[in-house]
Amino acid sequence: MKEKKEKVDIKKFKGNKETLNIKELMLKKNKEQEEFIKGIISNMYESEVEVTKKYIEKALDVLYSNTDTEIFLPYSLCVAKEGNKLIFSFKKNNVTALFIIFIIAFLLMAGFATYTGVQYLGKINMNIDLNGDGIADLNIDLDDNGICDINCDTDKDGKPDLNIDYRGNRQSLFNKAMSDGSIVNKINQDTDNDGICDINCDTNGDGWPDTNIDLDGDGIPDINIDKDHDGVPELNIDTNGDMTPDINIDTDNDGICDKNCTYVANKDGQANVGEGNVDLATAALVVNYESGNNVVTENLYPDDQKGNVTTTVPDVKFTVQNQTNNTLYYDLYWGDIVNTFKSNNFWVRVVSDNGGYNQNFATAPFSNGLLKERIAIAANTIQHYTVSFTLHGTGEEQNYDQGKLFKGKINVVLLDN
Repeated sequence: MKEKKEKVDIKKFKGNKETLNIKELMLKKNKEQEEFIKGIISNMYESEVEVTKKYIEKALDVLYSNTDTEIFLPYSLCVAKEGNKLIFSFKKNNVTALFIIFIIAFLLMAGFATYTGVQYLGKINMNIDLNGDGIADLNIDLDDNGICDINCDTDKDGKPDLNIDYRGNRQSLFNKAMSDGSIVNKINQDTDNDGICDINCDTNGDGWPDTNIDLDGDGIPDINIDKDHDGVPELNIDTNGDMTPDINIDTDNDGICDKNCTYVANKDGQANVGEGNVDLATAALVVNYESGNNVVTENLYPDDQKGNVTTTVPDVKFTVQNQTNNTLYYDLYWGDIVNTFKSNNFWVRVVSDNGGYNQNFATAPFSNGLLKERIAIAANTIQHYTVSFTLHGTGEEQNYDQGKLFKGKINVVLLDN
């Protein structure tokens, strides 16, 4: 039998009150906003009431709504938007009283109709929701003073012109208006005057930059870097909008992926994210290499050697993810192989999970070719691979393998059926 919840005594915390500055709250990332609101609500209840995601969403609805300025959570906790403040307090949800207050306020404001009309005209074009999700996108007025703060459309074409944010984070990052009247970190910068955008490129014409995004205004792209100017980013791709690269990360700024190197395969073909027009959202198979899909080893000593010598090779780690609702099949191939070892003692091992391919230590290939064919991966499944290498020690002198080289790549190829 389910235990009955203990009754909450509202008198214990009915005097609690919290006031937040909306503009400061808007500058936080979405996840930070949720955690901050959760903490405030928990403090109001003095941790005696479990704060659910629904409570947080209701509070955020008031924050972003153009019409609803007040909502009530359980135990008469009121969340109200007043000017540039978000106020948490306990009070009765008395609709009749609110209606009377509204009538009185309306009558009092009647004498100021002209002033109110002017204020209305100033705000009517504020906080415009472009996509119908209930969240303001254009002409965002953070402090409710009737003046645009973020994504300001100065020419009324439905696109932001000044103080442009990144993926709804409410931070002025692009075409930033300074106090001296200058505009910094502009979008669609052609730095070499060749007629092609180089920094903060708006590829779809909506007014927000999409590729070669410079977040700090230093003139160097930080995320979604499009090297070949085809409108598709190849490096430092931010997939979740937190202004931090998630895949194809170039850690040393040499223009080559070093971490989380990813490519996707579709039913109509496959391509490297760094080399082709690929949409991750519609991919059938996503392959993510933790630190590249290649291995290079030289001057390796046998694994039975002692002393200050190199006997280990970094593992190649990658995942294969099926994003469809059907079982898919793929091949593993060796590519770009160079193997100068004289013996068969340079070995490779493959370890995986969730139905992937596994192989005990065996001689590494001397040429390109198939590693394993037709590997099945179940619907909505991720397989994790670790490929390890070693120069097997025989307990005897192995000078014939001294100073030899092995390098190559492990490729994943999606099959048609």
